[in-house]
Formats: sequence, C-alpha cells, structure tokens
Amino acid sequence: MTIRLASAGVAVLGLAAVALFAWPGFLRADEGPSGGLIFQGGVAAGGYRIFIVRANGTHIRQVPIPFDRSQGFPRYSPDGRLLAFIAAGPDGKEDLYVSNADGSDPRSIAPSPGEPEGAPAWSPDGRTIVFPSRRDGNWEIYSVGADGSNLRRLTNNPAFDGGPEFSPSGHTIAFSSDRGGGDSHIYLMAPDGTGLRKITSGSDESAPDYSPDGTKIAYVEFTAGNADIWIMNADGSDPHPVTRSPMFEYNPRWSSDGKWLAFEGYTGNYPDIYLIRPDGSDRRKLTNTGRYAGAPAWLPE
Repeated sequence: MTIRLASAGVAVLGLAAVALFAWPGFLRADEGPSGGLIFQGGVAAGGYRIFIVRANGTHIRQVPIPFDRSQGFPRYSPDGRLLAFIAAGPDGKEDLYVSNADGSDPRSIAPSPGEPEGAPAWSPDGRTIVFPSRRDGNWEIYSVGADGSNLRRLTNNPAFDGGPEFSPSGHTIAFSSDRGGGDSHIYLMAPDGTGLRKITSGSDESAPDYSPDGTKIAYVEFTAGNADIWIMNADGSDPHPVTRSPMFEYNPRWSSDGKWLAFEGYTGNYPDIYLIRPDGSDRRKLTNTGRYAGAPAWLPE
C-alpha cells in the first residue's frame, strides 16, 4: 500500500521533517538549465512548506503561504497566476487549496472533511484541476473548477486510482490504477472520465507526465522493490528506461522546452531533487539537504 499511496501523489504532509534546510548553501550553484522549479521541503518545526529555486540550484525562497500547517505537492497554473497545493486542514486531513501566485489568499476549494486529498494537476487552459481524493471511501480521481465550482467524480472503481495529469491538448488525462488487480498501470481517459484504456503492462507503473508536445509520457516503473524513470510514446508504445540505478527515483516532470526531466531521488530516508536529459545523460543533483526535498514541478514560462 505504500507504493499505492505514493503513486497517487497522496499527501503525507503530517510526517515531520527533523531539521531545517542548511541555509544558505544547501543547493549546489552549478550551471544548469534555465527556468525554475517549485517543490515541497521539510522544515524544523515539523511537516512541510513550499519552496522555489532556480534550475541551476540558486536563489531559493519559501512561498509565504499565511498559515502554519503543512503544505506540499505545489503546481502553478499554466499562466502562473494561481498556485494549487495540498495542505493539512483544520481537521488534520489534507485538502486541496488554491492561492494567488505569491501564496496570498489561500482557500480550500474542494473540502473533504475527515478524508484526505492528493496531488493536483491543472488543465492546459487553467480552468480545471484534477486530483485524487478518498472523499467517497476509496481513492478516485475528481475534477473541479479553479474557483471550486463543478466538482465531478471521474473514476468509479474499487481500485486505487491516482496521479492524474492532463495532456497538453487537454483532451486526455493519464493516471495510474491497480484496477487490473495486483500491479499499478497507466491508463488514459477523456476529461469527463469516458474512453478509458490501459496503455502499459510492465511490472508496476505510476506517476505519468506528458511531454510538452504531447508525444511522450514520462513515468515510474517499479521492479524488484526499486523505482526508475521511464519514457514511452503517448500511446504506450516504445517504453524504455531513462534511469537504471539502485536509487529510488520518482515523480518525473518535463521542463517546458522538453529538454529536461526533474524528479525526486532517494539515497536515504529523504529525497533530493535531480535533473536529467530524457536520453538519460547529464544527470544533475539539484538539492543536497539531507532532509526532504521532493514533489518538484517546473515554473511556467
């Protein structure tokens, strides 16, 4: 079940980090790609907060969301005006929030009292957010307007469904599910939940993310207790590994130019953020905290 929770992007914000980042040099100042990333990081007070860093490892700053509860799984809207994230609610369960880009005016847009919600993803037009939730007693995928309107359940299956991501066209949602029994695989569906089809049949796959041109999907494949980053065509053909290492690697995210993948890699109890080319070359370690730094996502151009 641990893998299932991870594959849904389910918030685990209540797990306390044991120390604050080592300021100011916890990131390497190596030359790197352009742009920046937003990510979830552990803090000394316990739980997590949201941080932004340039893709070369410099100029880190915390997004000042004005409440003292754990925050994570951040994703900016395509136009960069809004920030969606998961935060611990007053009842201690994780809820979906949207704030202004600077973290101000955070509001819970799809409250799920007593049940947790998982990592959000935006539609290309910025009007809709998809996310997993256990509000009906099972992990299913839902969509909701960015203003909290039109909450809709997209999947309805006793399986574990999670990790939804829109295609760049907005016509398809990729997600992971163990509905076939046993291992998790990648499925596609329309934004209204119709047209379901399975596109992988490997050992155990999850965490899909579309390339900017929509032709590829990066994802995670689990083998013998380890996890590597893989890429396939958007129809599921030509699956091949990007990484092959003993490190547990998770949550791949394409850069907007398609030249890089960001992901979280575990060498101990906590992950750090790494960058790599889609062909597996030029691997870079972006953070080096000895503390939690994960759930990366690229900033909008």
